Amino acid sequence: MSKTKLSRKEREHLGHKQEILETALKLFSERGFHNVSMQEIAEESEFSVGTLYKFFESKESLFAALISSCARRISDILLPILDEKTDEKQKIVNYIEAYKQIIRDHAPSIRLYLSRNLPSVSTLCADVEPETDAIREVFQEKLSDIFKSGMRKGIFRDIDTWITTLSLSAILESFVFSAIKSPEKISVEDGISRIKELFFMGILKSLSI
Repeated sequence: MSKTKLSRKEREHLGHKQEILETALKLFSERGFHNVSMQEIAEESEFSVGTLYKFFESKESLFAALISSCARRISDILLPILDEKTDEKQKIVNYIEAYKQIIRDHAPSIRLYLSRNLPSVSTLCADVEPETDAIREVFQEKLSDIFKSGMRKGIFRDIDTWITTLSLSAILESFVFSAIKSPEKISVEDGISRIKELFFMGILKSLSI
């Protein structure tokens, strides 16, 4: 079944909304939520304030939309890797490697995502937390299934799959956050290589695999 073609007006509507989101992302990630006004977002995106309010009822709803967008963009990168038709070890290698792209291409989004945990803005994201939690659960379930399959085939050691999944997730998340906060102190290429080395030393049944 073919997708319904959007009208010119609908395409313009989506384009304008995306321009506003990208401008808000830039300003929020650089200056913080409370230091940016809707007026400034309007001026930077070259729309009227009234136009912004046609898309978003408040600055808070705009911020929440950006958090959702951030989670979906990262999901679009990582989920296809976990569904690749390749062996379990290679899936995990590709999954870890993908975090280099995430850090390189999505630093402003991640910086914004980090700010959601600050007391001053955490309540703004209550409505989108179920969505981001659901995405995280999908990642963890898929990773756990990959580890289980690899253990059955003798690729990975027979260890607790859930702890293995949580460990990898925690390592990668912590590394990404550190790399975004202190890019001058951390080599992404070297860090990802070390994560792969340390992680596989712990789970591979044979290092020659």
